Amino acid sequence: MPKNTNTPKIYNDADLASMYGESCEFTEWLSTLIAQVKKETDQIKEKLSTHYNVDNCHFYTLDKLLALSEFMADERVATLERLHQEHAQEWAAHKEGV
Repeated sequence: MPKNTNTPKIYNDADLASMYGESCEFTEWLSTLIAQVKKETDQIKEKLSTHYNVDNCHFYTLDKLLALSEFMADERVATLERLHQEHAQEWAAHKEGV
């Protein structure tokens, strides 16, 4: 019977800081994308309102979904940034202590 050679990888604060930093950067890009979609939507709403007399109430659900998405992305960025900083500080303290 083959011997199991799988050994668990041990992660340290440097690994976690890097992972949270990359996640934060990705989520910031997502937040930027959502903000751009909101901007484009506002421009379309303005054109439809001006040229075709379409009332903004027709965009209520879309506006709420975009606002919720923006809020969730911004909250996630804040959390990931905090975790990144915490683990970076822990790693720096560990390096100084060694």
